[in-house]
Amino acid sequence: MIDDQELEENEEPVENPHQKRKKIMILLLPLLIVIGISVAVYFTLNNGYDSLSGSYNIVQYNKDNTEDITVFYDLPEFKASVKGNNGNHELRLKITLELSSIEDLKMLEILAPKLQDAMLSHIIELRFDEVSGSQGLYWLKEELLYRFNLVSAPVKIKNLNFSVFELQK
Repeated sequence: MIDDQELEENEEPVENPHQKRKKIMILLLPLLIVIGISVAVYFTLNNGYDSLSGSYNIVQYNKDNTEDITVFYDLPEFKASVKGNNGNHELRLKITLELSSIEDLKMLEILAPKLQDAMLSHIIELRFDEVSGSQGLYWLKEELLYRFNLVSAPVKIKNLNFSVFELQK
């Protein structure tokens, strides 16, 4: 005759389905975290310091003097709505920034979203009368140059050039 004690020793323990899920989650969760961090690091490094996403040109005026260099950095095209007396008007801008060193270019690439935000926050409050004509264009250029230099504080932007300036009704 078999004892109850012998039966209990010979029986294999039955696992609860919730315990199985818990074990699987304990094993998979660290793996998913490692994969997520790896993907984030890959995309961060790919879009970071190694590759500059904007276009730029380097001009050297005097080949003997390496300090006499100008770097032109193109910001992405920008479109905004400008208020007018008879409705809204569309302003389309493409700006090229003039810098004095390649190191400044790397810093501006990092600060590009802040530059675009500074431009947007200024242009969104403009009226059609303020930007129309040569005086309005000059005023906008000086104001944006001032704001860009505030945002990129250690970096000095020498000049700002409009590649495209269209104000449409």
